Amino acid sequence: MIRDLDALRTFIAIATLSSFARGSDKLGISRAMASKRIADLEAELGVKLINRTTRSMSLTEAGRKLLAAAETMFGLLESAEQDIRSATAIPRGTLRVNAPMSFGIRHLGPIIDAFLLQHPEVNVELTLDDRVVDIVDEGYDVAIRIRNLGDSSLTARRLAPARMVVCASPFYLEKRGKPEQPQDLTRHDCLVYDYLARQNVWSFVRKGVNADIRVNGRLHSNNGDVLVQAAVDGLGIMLAPTFIAHEALRSGALLPVLLEWRAVEPSLFAVMPPGRVDVLKVRSFVEHLSKAIGKEPYWDKDLPIAFC
Repeated sequence: MIRDLDALRTFIAIATLSSFARGSDKLGISRAMASKRIADLEAELGVKLINRTTRSMSLTEAGRKLLAAAETMFGLLESAEQDIRSATAIPRGTLRVNAPMSFGIRHLGPIIDAFLLQHPEVNVELTLDDRVVDIVDEGYDVAIRIRNLGDSSLTARRLAPARMVVCASPFYLEKRGKPEQPQDLTRHDCLVYDYLARQNVWSFVRKGVNADIRVNGRLHSNNGDVLVQAAVDGLGIMLAPTFIAHEALRSGALLPVLLEWRAVEPSLFAVMPPGRVDVLKVRSFVEHLSKAIGKEPYWDKDLPIAFC
């Protein structure tokens, strides 16, 4: 049994920030004290937790396992403490949030601003990144995921559908013609998002019939905003999430096609490590996020598309 909880807190701070200097600054202790606590912890456990050079540091396999367990343990302790203080409890502390780049830029700013105004004792550290981060290893409280989640040890709350629309500019459709069937997309310049679950494959369904189409084109990107702008500029057809393309669809800068076929859509989830869902600051943020987006997302209102 680890006896020194201060050493464990020090390890978590250094591991999540990937820096002895930043971790010790966060805790308000000297680097020498932080190094001593880590050395004492490694001696107590009989294993090396952190690999250090003069220029970098990384966790060992034992360090990664300890970080996951320690964050879960402290999350449960925080949850228990807040339950005990529930009569007078208010959300407080630092909330670390991760979200996809385009979704975060377009939608999370005002939502987080409103949350901070409502909860003056909460600080938010928001990281925008289109890669799927390991929220346990990297120390996040909540991650926004836009995908179909498989089996996972993480706790997930579905917030809303993340609808997808095949669309192109009027100029492109006049020049290249409108696809009538999903298979027609193989003859078009498609604008391809690189982080699809199945790369270069767009999936559709109509009356129980599925169609998986392998697409290609001149522009691939890991950013949806870049692709939507390319579609508006007439460079191709895009399978666009409505949370990015809604303004262009409303204005007519992009026109939806293949309306008889429904693009297989992911969902918008808030994902949390084990034990964090009951922490008050986390629970309050996820509730706020859910209400702000709505079960029918606000960006899907008044689009020239009928969703079923």
